[in-house]
Amino acid sequence: MRTRILTALLAVAVAAPAIANDPPLGSRLGERLKRGESRDNYDALRSAHRLAECLYFKRGSDVIGALTALSEAEQKRYQRNLSQSVECRNATLVDSPRLEGVAIQAPADVLRGMMAEAVLEKTTKDEALQPLPAATGGAYQRDWFAITGRDRTVDEMAVCTAEQNPAGIRDLLATRPESAEELAAVKAVGATLGPCLPQGATLKANRQSLRAALAEALFHRSTEPVVAVQ
Repeated sequence: MRTRILTALLAVAVAAPAIANDPPLGSRLGERLKRGESRDNYDALRSAHRLAECLYFKRGSDVIGALTALSEAEQKRYQRNLSQSVECRNATLVDSPRLEGVAIQAPADVLRGMMAEAVLEKTTKDEALQPLPAATGGAYQRDWFAITGRDRTVDEMAVCTAEQNPAGIRDLLATRPESAEELAAVKAVGATLGPCLPQGATLKANRQSLRAALAEALFHRSTEPVVAVQ
């Protein structure tokens, strides 16, 4: 049962365009961005990643605060600070001349993952992480699940994967969004996702949502004390 559910999950994750079912990452693009074109998907995703990188560079404490907040009120305070980042609104966020006047609007859970990627890229704290033994009894539950905006099942699976296969997540985060290399990395990490999927869970995720969840889980593992195996 668990294997069949995971197969369905990965089929969606590796096949669905990054913004096919989510609000667009790039908004107010006029006729210059045609929905569904792979290059435009990449441009929009890369722009959102650059926004996350800029936010961490300019307002690192607010990014860390938003990722580690444990209450909705606290999270909103940091998000408000980040939304007021004039420096990043004025930054050059795109490569393509087709995306003039871009305004980045990422789904909250995906942007969290992108900010986590930005932190990991600069701090490299995750590089020393080693696989931990499989745990049971709710060991993969975390307080921060409440404010990610994701299904708890996705976050639990991501935490489990970050503990058992941190190298697999690092390989995924080293790839370009919507690239063949990213697709291969998602398939490779699938061997860990299967056992990490909670028993009886059913869920769907596109590739970028899955990447974001794994990035955030790896960020938390690199910054938080090790939870004792149960």
